[in-house]
Amino acid sequence: MSKRDYTVSNLQPKKQTVDVVVIGCGAGGGVIAKELAEAGLSVVVLESGKRFNPLLDYRTNAQDFEITASQVFKPEDPRRDLYTVGGNKPFIYGRVKGVGGSTLIYLAVSLRFHESDFRVQSEDGVADDWPISYADIEPYYTKVEYELGVSGPDGEFVDPFEPPRSKPYPTPHHELNCASRAIKRGADKLGLHLVPAAVACPTKPWGGRPSCVECGGCGLGCFITAKSSIDVTYVRKAEATRRVDIRTQCMAREITIGADGKVKGVIYFDAEGKEQEVYARAIVVAGNAIETPRLLLLSKSKQFPNGLANSSGLVGKYFTRHMGVALNGLFSERLSSWRGIPAGGTIQDFYETNKRNNFARGWTIEINNDGQWPLSVAKTIYGWGNEHKARMKKYFGHLVNLNSVGEQLPDIRNQVTLDSDVKDHLGIPVPRLINELYENDRAMIKSMPQISKDILEAAGAIEIWEREKRAEGGVHFMGTCRMGKDPKKSVVDPWCRAHDVPNLFIGDSSVFVTGAAVNPSLTLMALATRTAEGIFTAFKRGEL
Repeated sequence: MSKRDYTVSNLQPKKQTVDVVVIGCGAGGGVIAKELAEAGLSVVVLESGKRFNPLLDYRTNAQDFEITASQVFKPEDPRRDLYTVGGNKPFIYGRVKGVGGSTLIYLAVSLRFHESDFRVQSEDGVADDWPISYADIEPYYTKVEYELGVSGPDGEFVDPFEPPRSKPYPTPHHELNCASRAIKRGADKLGLHLVPAAVACPTKPWGGRPSCVECGGCGLGCFITAKSSIDVTYVRKAEATRRVDIRTQCMAREITIGADGKVKGVIYFDAEGKEQEVYARAIVVAGNAIETPRLLLLSKSKQFPNGLANSSGLVGKYFTRHMGVALNGLFSERLSSWRGIPAGGTIQDFYETNKRNNFARGWTIEINNDGQWPLSVAKTIYGWGNEHKARMKKYFGHLVNLNSVGEQLPDIRNQVTLDSDVKDHLGIPVPRLINELYENDRAMIKSMPQISKDILEAAGAIEIWEREKRAEGGVHFMGTCRMGKDPKKSVVDPWCRAHDVPNLFIGDSSVFVTGAAVNPSLTLMALATRTAEGIFTAFKRGEL
C-alpha cells in the first residue's frame, strides 16, 4: 500500500484557469464537456482511467477473445478500484474507468423513464417526487437519442407503455433474432408486449460511424465504433471544438473552496502520480453515484467540515441500485442465441404499480444474450469428458436469458461513506458501500422470477433455472446527491446545481431521486444535457 498521506499537499500547479473543470468522462461528464465546449466555454476534463483505442485495444476480432477481451478494462494496479462493504449483505461494485466510462462496456439499452417515475410519491405514496417532470426532460431525451443514433421499436412493434415522444427514433429497430422470436412466442401467448430493445447501436451509418453489424460483443467494447459509447460520440465532438483538454489517468482527490464560498479548483494526481491543481469558474462532478459522493466527502474545509455541499447531511445517502433476477431457458430447437445484439427485446407490462401486489412499483424484463459464445457456455456446464461434450451439444445455441431490471426504493440507510482504514493505490480512502433490500424490495424480488418462468414455459423451454444468485450490486447506481427544491432535503437544485455552492454542479446519476425500472444511461445523458444548458445560462447571466 502506498505510504502517501492524501492529506499532505505537495502541489505542482500548472497555473491554468479555465471556465469549467469536469471530473469524470463518462455518460455525464462527456456529454457536459461537449455541450459546454460547443457553447464556447473552455473545459478541462479529469478522467481517472485511460483512453482506449477500439481498433488497437478491443480484441473481439481475435480467436481467443473470450479469454482476453474482458481483461482490457481491468486496472494495472488492482488497488485503484478497491472498496469496502458494510451492512449484512455482500455488494458488487462493477464499473469501468476510462474515457467513455461504463458506456465502453454497456449493452447500449437506451430506454426513457416513464412519466410516473417522476412522481412516485404522488402516485404511489412511496419515495419522493422529482422536482422536474417528464415533460421537462423530454426534449433532452430526444436530443441525446439523435446524438447517439438510437434504434428503437416502430411500426408493428411500437411499445404501448412508452411515454410520449416528440420525435420518432432516429434509426429503425434491430430485427428480432431467433432467441428473441422464441420469447415473443411465449409473451404473445400470455398477452404480454415484447418489443425490440431501444439501443444506442444505430442500424444505419450515423455520425460518421458505421451501422451495427450485430456481432454481439457490445459488452467487450465495440471494435468498429458502431456502438454509441461516449468516447466515439460526444468526446469526438468535444475535442473537435479545440476547447476541451481531456487529462487521462488523473484522479481528483479534493475540490478546493475559496473564502467567498465558491469552489475554485481541483487537486488531482496526474498520470505520473504527482499532485496538480487546476482552477475554474465552475466545477462539475461526474464520477458516478459512488465516486462523486466519495470526492465530496473527501473535500472537507472550514466551511464544510462534513464534506463539500453537505449541509443537508445527504451526500452519499439514498444509495440506490437496480434489482436483477436472471433466468435461463433451454430450448430443444436451435436458436443460435449469440447472433444479433445481446439486448434482444424488452417487456414493460409489469413496470407500473399494480394495486394487487404487496409492493409498489415494478420492473422491466429484458432479453440479455450477452456471453452465449462457446467457451462462455462451456464454463457454466458441469461434467467432464464425454459427459461435458454431450451437455455442451445440448446447451450451446439453445439457451435464452431473461433478466429483470427492478426498481429499488430509495432508503436513507443505504449509503456511500469513506473507509479511512483502507486506501487505494494513491493513498486515498476508498468508498464504503451499504445497500440492503428492505420490505418493498424483498416483496418485489420474490415476484420477479415467476413471471420470467411463465414466459419461458409459454415459449416452449424444456428446462428453466435461475442463472445466478441475485447479486447485490451491478452497474446501475443512483441517488447519492439527490435533486430537490428544499436544501434541507436534497443536495442539488432542479438544474443539478449544489444548494450550498453556487458554482458547483453534479453531472451524473447521483442526482436521481428514484431509480425507475430501466437502465439509467439515457436519463443520465438527458439530465447532463439539461445541466450543461443551465451552466451556460448561468455564465451568460454573469453568475459564474
